[in-house]
Amino acid sequence: MTPHRHGISLTETLVAISIVGVLLAILIPAVQSFRETARRATCQNHLRQLSLAVQNHESAHSGLPDLYYGTFLKQPRTAIDEFYFHSWMTAVLPQLGEQPLFEQIDVSLPATDASNQSALNTPIAVFVCPSTSSQNRIVPDISAYNGGAISTKSIGTAARSDYEALVGVNHKPLSAGSGDLSGIKFGPWGDTRYDINRKPIAYRSGRLAEVSDGLSSTILIGERAGRPDMYRRGEAADPYPYSTPSRGMDLHQAAWGISTHIWWLVSGHEQSINDTNATGIYSFHVAGANVGMADGSVRFLSESMDQEVLNAMVTRSEGDIVVTE
Repeated sequence: MTPHRHGISLTETLVAISIVGVLLAILIPAVQSFRETARRATCQNHLRQLSLAVQNHESAHSGLPDLYYGTFLKQPRTAIDEFYFHSWMTAVLPQLGEQPLFEQIDVSLPATDASNQSALNTPIAVFVCPSTSSQNRIVPDISAYNGGAISTKSIGTAARSDYEALVGVNHKPLSAGSGDLSGIKFGPWGDTRYDINRKPIAYRSGRLAEVSDGLSSTILIGERAGRPDMYRRGEAADPYPYSTPSRGMDLHQAAWGISTHIWWLVSGHEQSINDTNATGIYSFHVAGANVGMADGSVRFLSESMDQEVLNAMVTRSEGDIVVTE
């Protein structure tokens, strides 16, 4: 008569543990991949909403949102002024269903005025990519407007954005202190001019009718994720507060409600996707980034895409029409 066994042997236990380990090794990456796929889809939906909001704003106001939105000045008088206007994202709040928040913002005052602090600290889900890794969950040390001079006072904080207007591509080095924009091929957002001392002369917002390269092949908005911390090629190169401020990035550009100097909105002609979030297109997705096109569609662009094709997609009327899958 065969005796009954009680329990399991050591060998059986080890086999069972091995099987569980193999299953976990298979399932965990699959779950992580599924979650990132869902996050990327959410990011694409955000960009679609933003692109359509910009289109609706253009239909209602006969022009794209002003990069320097507000009425406290007719236009920036100095390059420093460009850091204190309201942003294009503020301008499209009504088109995003955020009319009550829009009405709380006093656009007759600088964006960084103390009276606008409550509104500018309101987080808005559509402005944030769920894949973003950032050590600073808010934008700290927002500076007070100082009449066109360098500010010496912090006024508070602001809520972040992971998306930005793509204004153009610079094809030549910028001389220190120069206002020479002759190397820039502009995108759909319009253009600006400076004198030789980098003093703004004029800013003109754009219209979609000027995009002769084709709306479906021209980028309107791209990911600029992780700000205010500075990232380069997936690494936190210089989290805020910056170790070398003059070589880092503009802090205000990370806030959805505050404008920035035009040079932070221009990419270098050799700057690939996911190079740095100081300028250009940058995301925390695997091997690429999402962009919103001028026709309202959304595309995922690979890090390895041809540089000339990428540059052509940023410009509005250079005759460099591209077709991408």
